[in-house]
Amino acid sequence: MRVAVFGAPSSRGRRVVRDLLERPGVARVVLIGAADRDSARLAASFDPRRVVPAPVPPTVEGISEALDGLDVGIACLGAMGEGASEAELTALEAAVASDVPYVTSCEDPETIEAMFAVKAGDGALAIPGMSWTPGVSNLLVRAGAEQLDGVRAVRVAWCTSRREEGADGLGRLLLAWLGDAEVIEGGEVRRRRAGGRSEHVFFPEPVGWQRVHLARGAEVLSLPELLPGLDSMVVQAGFAGGSTASLARAVASTSPAPHPRAPGAPGPFVRRRLAVLTRSAAAALAPLGPRGTGWSALRVDVTGSAGGSSRVMTYGMVDHLTNLETAPLVVAGLMVGSGEAAGKGIVAPEAALEPGRFFSLLRERGVRVARLQR
Repeated sequence: MRVAVFGAPSSRGRRVVRDLLERPGVARVVLIGAADRDSARLAASFDPRRVVPAPVPPTVEGISEALDGLDVGIACLGAMGEGASEAELTALEAAVASDVPYVTSCEDPETIEAMFAVKAGDGALAIPGMSWTPGVSNLLVRAGAEQLDGVRAVRVAWCTSRREEGADGLGRLLLAWLGDAEVIEGGEVRRRRAGGRSEHVFFPEPVGWQRVHLARGAEVLSLPELLPGLDSMVVQAGFAGGSTASLARAVASTSPAPHPRAPGAPGPFVRRRLAVLTRSAAAALAPLGPRGTGWSALRVDVTGSAGGSSRVMTYGMVDHLTNLETAPLVVAGLMVGSGEAAGKGIVAPEAALEPGRFFSLLRERGVRVARLQR
């Protein structure tokens, strides 16, 4: 299999490349991106017979040319840098134009919504959002729904730790609390200010009980299609190892300016303010660092009925954020590249991938999901 990787110079991208090179079925990894020193150094650190740099201009035409003849594209372009939404959409459009299957770890709700709007027709399959959220969370919801006769409520909750190494857990959290979050109330999609609605949620140990707040999440974009009777849905997020209520309020007070390609997404000015807030928040939280667990966690509750009785299917997973961000992306990319995925055009993770097979392959990489007892 010949795999293109976007965003390889980042820490997330380097992990993706290393993971791919450990797979016997991957014959070549092509690093698509700008011609810079970081990309050249990264390519030089691997076997030149298997890792090939492909410096291209950041245009649909330039990327399309580099994708020619490859089996699948995997994107880990990041979420907080200026131009991130533009880069995500350009790479997706290039994959569609090249008829090359494509998977991206993008988690930003507005950017993913813009991806679903890209005209792909019956071309190659493209899956946006294939990180731990909304990718893994949506697949867990589907797994729970398949055990029920009907689903009326879904809750997705996650938390990160400030002691995570090699991943920006705090930046991820602040971005999730920025602006308005879409929720489902009474069967209708509504917008509520992110960073509010504080609640304590229990995650698998060693994370345990943590306070979470309403968060922006892309799950609401596609799950209602899978669950037509859904009455209630919410995404929540928190930070393990300390009180973050004042931080959530500070982020919620930052008004996002519309992005030209993804209306409602934070634009460059707001992202710069967010970066400053991230640095100041990290400095303020540093004295409390030892209280953090060093682990990130995800919990999904699917409420419905089975056999005439009310039931709740609850799943949880705990791992380091670097693993949670990259392992699902690699698994999905290899499934798509080998033809183990369904659909054509832009397809949500839960519609394209079979949960049992996906979680089996994820478990091989050391990332495990557990059914929690209630």
